[in-house]
This record gives sequence, C-alpha cells and structure tokens, in this order.
Amino acid sequence: GECLFVGDSAVDMETASRAGMQPIGVSWGFRGVEELWSHGAKAVIDHPRNLLDWL
Repeated sequence: GECLFVGDSAVDMETASRAGMQPIGVSWGFRGVEELWSHGAKAVIDHPRNLLDWL
C-alpha cells in the first residue's frame, strides 16, 4: 500500500520521502510552494478537497 504525508514545509517533504511516503504539499501553509516542489513534493494542493484526488 501507499501512504501520503501532507505538509507545508521542506522538512515535511523530506520527512515523507525518507519514510517512504508520498509527500503532498499544501499551498496555504507557512512556506511558499516553490520550497515544497524543490524539496520533493509529488503534488501541491490548493484546497483540502483536492486531497481527495490522492485517496
């Protein structure tokens, strides 16, 4: 199975990757989306309902 890790920072994206999870960033967090992409986000979502596309 797969597991998603949803977060809003570079540390979250790196933690997800190291744990073998799919890192999903959220655009409404404390960091910019560029940071999320550059640290391995598989996707960056703009609204909580968009997370349903990954489930």
